Amino acid sequence: MSDWDVTIIGGGILGTSVSYWLANQYEGRIAVIEKEQQVAVHTSKRNTGVVHRPFYLDPVKRRIFARSSQAAYGMWKSYAKERGLPWSPVTTLEAATRDEDVKRVEKYYHWGLENGMREDELAVLTAEEVRKLEPHVKSHGAIWSKTDTSVDYPSFTRSLRGDAERESVRFILGFEVKSINVTRDFLEIRPTSGREPIRTRFLLNCAGGNSMRIAHMLGVGREYTDLNFRGEYWEVGQQWAYLATRNIYTVAQHPELPFLDPHWICRADGRREIGPNAVPVAGPYTYKGFVGNPIEALEKLLEPPMLNKVALLFNKDFLTLAGEEWKSSIFKSEMARRAQAFIPEFKLDYLVRPGIAGVRAQVIDRNGDFIKEAIEIKGPLSYHITNYNSPGATGSPAYAAWLVQKLGSLGYLDLTRRTSASFKGPWNYDSVTNMVNDAPKIMA
Repeated sequence: MSDWDVTIIGGGILGTSVSYWLANQYEGRIAVIEKEQQVAVHTSKRNTGVVHRPFYLDPVKRRIFARSSQAAYGMWKSYAKERGLPWSPVTTLEAATRDEDVKRVEKYYHWGLENGMREDELAVLTAEEVRKLEPHVKSHGAIWSKTDTSVDYPSFTRSLRGDAERESVRFILGFEVKSINVTRDFLEIRPTSGREPIRTRFLLNCAGGNSMRIAHMLGVGREYTDLNFRGEYWEVGQQWAYLATRNIYTVAQHPELPFLDPHWICRADGRREIGPNAVPVAGPYTYKGFVGNPIEALEKLLEPPMLNKVALLFNKDFLTLAGEEWKSSIFKSEMARRAQAFIPEFKLDYLVRPGIAGVRAQVIDRNGDFIKEAIEIKGPLSYHITNYNSPGATGSPAYAAWLVQKLGSLGYLDLTRRTSASFKGPWNYDSVTNMVNDAPKIMA
């Protein structure tokens, strides 16, 4: 049985970022355990691949996410340049498809400035100004985020894994957690396979779609449950890529629910995709089909706490929208119809093949309400990050530094702090954490 000072569950972009900062700042035996044979296989790979600027994030209600996204933009930009990673500043238009959405666009402009964006990075456009930029896009106006950038997050994560390993982090791949036993001074993590268990003095749960299940194993977070929603995209044929040269989002019609109105994405490799819908599915890795494993579906349905799900069934808006999302998954024509709301000339034939599909694990409280912000839960010899959703990949290196600082201040890290002379790596820890904690400003 191997012993570790800190073990991180989850080799996605968040778990990898946290491991880097832990080893950069502390001396100790640090491990990352990941169920797959490579990092960034699931959510970190199956997202839109956009470095989002924080113009659409409420600077009060989503403060940490907003500040993390603001800080991380400069971090990722310099990192991509230094490592030769894809960096395509395609920019984003968030369009108002209804006249009443124009007020939301104006609010986004002020939010962006409050979150630290410069005035020259944002612009509120009239419908005519949108047509000049994107002649095929119909709107009542839009906000133009001029520095939103398309990237390849898996390549970022793999590179950051190398940085962490140079700081002596050990990545243990192909290790899927079956159970966790609590002793007086250690947690014993048992795998589903015949491998040896891992014993750790402290566990940090960054398991993404599995994070709530891990928390429940340790008897914490019982007031929450989660549901899984698959977001499906369709690839647009290259001969129709001219329809928009920027990312085109639309103002959400139901911002209180985790259903994204379809948008046009310009990926870092030049592909164009339209999506997503939000199809309820059984598990965090159900990328195809409507149920997945029937046993997994039944277990998810009966998983405690049940009251959260019962409360959700009384939410008429959710039930109506969920039915519409199923329809868009079954009928490709429904996705094309939604795209026509902002690109009127879009046709069904332009959707040439299924694109990337990802699953979002959305946490629900006892009232049946969807939680928007990431949730942090204290446990026995453990700390759990769940509901770490969009724009999670964008802000991960800054949020991870802030989290390591917080864990240290709470006394969770019984490790020796490194001296400043030994610090190395692509970013400065104090500068990053100050940006998240203090008044936001651009990182050049």
